[in-house]
Amino acid sequence: MHLRYYPIPEALQPYVESIWSFESPETLDPDEQAVVVPSGRWVVLWNYKGVYSHLMHNKEFVHPLYDLHLVGLHTAKIDIRGAEPVNSLGISFKPYGYYAFVGGELSQFVNSVTSLTKADEDIILEDFSGDVEGALGQLIRLLLKRLKFMPDQRVIQLVQEIDKAKGNILIKDLMVSVEGSQRYLNKLFKAQVGCTPKEYTSIIRFREVYNHFVRDRERGKKDGLYDFYYDEAHFIHDFNKMLNTKPGSFLGKSNRLGNQFVKKTQ
Repeated sequence: MHLRYYPIPEALQPYVESIWSFESPETLDPDEQAVVVPSGRWVVLWNYKGVYSHLMHNKEFVHPLYDLHLVGLHTAKIDIRGAEPVNSLGISFKPYGYYAFVGGELSQFVNSVTSLTKADEDIILEDFSGDVEGALGQLIRLLLKRLKFMPDQRVIQLVQEIDKAKGNILIKDLMVSVEGSQRYLNKLFKAQVGCTPKEYTSIIRFREVYNHFVRDRERGKKDGLYDFYYDEAHFIHDFNKMLNTKPGSFLGKSNRLGNQFVKKTQ
């Protein structure tokens, strides 16, 4: 399993969180779950080796070779399915970043995986010459060509405050320093991020707890858990909502592949 990061062009830095290439292992652990935890991010992927699929909300999205596709913001887990090794390129966007390229069309991509190859006749990358950086260059030029919209500074501020608090913040406290009514800010945030501030806060809080208490499969490691949740029942409710299973069942299996797509927080 190999994950490599690449520099982000200056013009894309306000919108893009990371640019990377990923090579999956030849074989997976027998108990590998391959579950992608919600992160509040948008991701564009291009698989230049291997065929695989995403399973979200009981709907399967199949990706043939050289399929450029968008994984929209998702509020529950995504399962990765495939019978062969896959190599791919990826661009992960800041929560409000993909809005800069699609504007008001953002909502149609939430909780969905969309093939950009099928949806847009101008899409490139129909084959792979072996030059990863050359393929990334094509993808970056395509994005720069489509950069049209500017995320609202208030949305950026709200995202930054939620991320800084690691999702552990009350909405009423979050809104105090931002100009505008809570109703208007909720609407603006959802239009440019894909979910409400409350939903985004829940996603970031769960991601933080997942990183510290779940991903390393340490069952007894609970110190600090209740800084994020009222009690264990509250945590289990959120866990089941996000991953559609209970912590004990999830911890009984590996998620090494899925964890590659969950940003490790400090």
